[in-house]
Amino acid sequence: MGAWEIKGPARGTCRSWRDLYPELGAQVERITAPTGRGIAWEGTEIWAYRERPRHIIEVFDANVARYPAREAYVFHPGGQRLTWQQVGEQVDRVAARLRRDFGIAKRDRVCLLTLGCPEYVVTYLAVLKLGAIAVPVNLGLTAQGLAAQIDKVGASLLVVSPDVWQSKLESVRDTLTSVRAVFMTGEQAAPGTLAFADLNRAGVEAAPHETIDEWDLCAISFTSGTTGAPKGTMAMHINALGCARNIMHAARGLDVEDINICMPPLYHNTAVYTDFMPALLTGGKCVVMTSFAPLDAIRLIERERVTWTVAAPIMLWMMMNHPEFAQHDCSTLKKILFGGHAASETYINQLKQAFSPIAMVNGGSVSESTALGFALPTEDAIRKITSCGLATPNTDIAIFDDDGNEVTEPGVIGEVAYRGQQTNAGYWDEPGKTAEVFRRDGFVLSGDWARIDEEGYLWLLDRKKDMVVRGGQNVYCIEVENKLYLHPAVLRAAVVGVPDHLFSERLKAVLVLKPGHRVSAAEIRAHCAGHLAPYEVPEYVVFAQAIPTNAAGKTLKQPLVDFWGDTDDTVAARLAAFCASMPAALTERPLLRLDGAPLTPAQALEAIGQPGEPGLSLVRQIAEQGIVGLTRPDEARFRGA
Repeated sequence: MGAWEIKGPARGTCRSWRDLYPELGAQVERITAPTGRGIAWEGTEIWAYRERPRHIIEVFDANVARYPAREAYVFHPGGQRLTWQQVGEQVDRVAARLRRDFGIAKRDRVCLLTLGCPEYVVTYLAVLKLGAIAVPVNLGLTAQGLAAQIDKVGASLLVVSPDVWQSKLESVRDTLTSVRAVFMTGEQAAPGTLAFADLNRAGVEAAPHETIDEWDLCAISFTSGTTGAPKGTMAMHINALGCARNIMHAARGLDVEDINICMPPLYHNTAVYTDFMPALLTGGKCVVMTSFAPLDAIRLIERERVTWTVAAPIMLWMMMNHPEFAQHDCSTLKKILFGGHAASETYINQLKQAFSPIAMVNGGSVSESTALGFALPTEDAIRKITSCGLATPNTDIAIFDDDGNEVTEPGVIGEVAYRGQQTNAGYWDEPGKTAEVFRRDGFVLSGDWARIDEEGYLWLLDRKKDMVVRGGQNVYCIEVENKLYLHPAVLRAAVVGVPDHLFSERLKAVLVLKPGHRVSAAEIRAHCAGHLAPYEVPEYVVFAQAIPTNAAGKTLKQPLVDFWGDTDDTVAARLAAFCASMPAALTERPLLRLDGAPLTPAQALEAIGQPGEPGLSLVRQIAEQGIVGLTRPDEARFRGA
């Protein structure tokens, strides 16, 4: 059934922050989306904040006017420090030159292919000042993946770093027929590119004027990037600013004195909408990391006196467990938001001990709903430990059954959907796919199975979409499988996620080879590395005689999660096959937990052959729960699996 088929009005039974906190309820109102603006859910009534800026550039210009001498951005490791006045001058002249010299007009698309740096921030804001659309692109993609996204949006210009140009884009430049010019970050330009430094050369330029409102598009973010036809979800100014406002409330208040550290890469929705954009809304300083390294983050928090962040849980985990963490003063970091997967009680307690935060919030959503549609209030962090919490103040959350009817009975499982100020306009140039996901009544279907309990709290249970979350990165199994099928030895492939204490899940490929063919696990990984982003390469590779299916021929994936090859059924043989499925270096990592204590696969394999403990405990636990019982973190979606 398509998303367009509506069966009666849906109200959303999930409780909201506006219900829990009356002061937030007073800040929102019901508004109606305009018609004729290309919004899939036009004419729908939604929740939105009452006093909201007209667009992102209004916020930016106000910061430049109010706080000209205050630092706006600090970049690491480059060390550049820019005040609001300096950023304002650069944005104005880049925008003016893009319009005058390159004809960039409203709704033109400009792709950003660089990590966090001054050129990224200046370009993003200059593009929006022109009423054009910024398109951050995942740099982990292959050259063909990058080209597919650039071609999909018909980008007019590219801003690219030298390494991305040399390693990927130069080889596909001739295929990018819509691209008028490529700007390279830094002072020098490679053949075939222009130096961004020339675009941003010193001089005063009159700021171009463009009529923009909150329903104009500001960005396109791709939900999937390794196929030839990725989906680009279209974010409007009202979406980005609504998400930023939600972050401010979830963090128990942010203002111009607050300092953010942006640790995720700036091509990621988390970085743009939950770090960069809220910092812009407050006028406070944003410390931008080019790439995350735990010790660098620790040192930056100490040096810059950082007060808040939104990050993947694994980033915070790596910081807290770094051997030098205790040697540095991170006491200013009091407002911590994270998401990507459910939190464990151990993780929450460690956060409390390490930072003593006043706000400690697990939240999330889908790309189509701009990053933050639900959040678990700090006071419920332990009481509702594996819940996703409540709808944000400007959001409704509903559960639907397979026939499109709203599920209103507590505890009944269905597909979760979001509606509100953050719901994107639809998919770029994909009316068919838009119709499958964006309902006419404003709800966007997530593809996630969930339930709502008696208190109105949301619980995500499983993903309807075949997707693995590895360290906060979404990996679509079918896309990895498609690349595996390109290998000449592969007859059948199935990709699943294996629960993991560090990354939440690691990727596993189960393969049936063609008769007469032989290939090693290392060769399979090397093949995948040539076609996929590093986080999409399976770490576990298992060979099988057959892959189980149901009567309709559909692959049964659940039995594959703890399948380690066609071996005899002894514990020792299964554990040996488990170790053989991974790279040798991984066998020395503490992937397992035995009675709460970390254990490497190599240690487990050695212990299993010895008399006494811990060998006996390992045999017993593997016999009862399987090897995955040792790798599974304490998260709601893995319980009972």
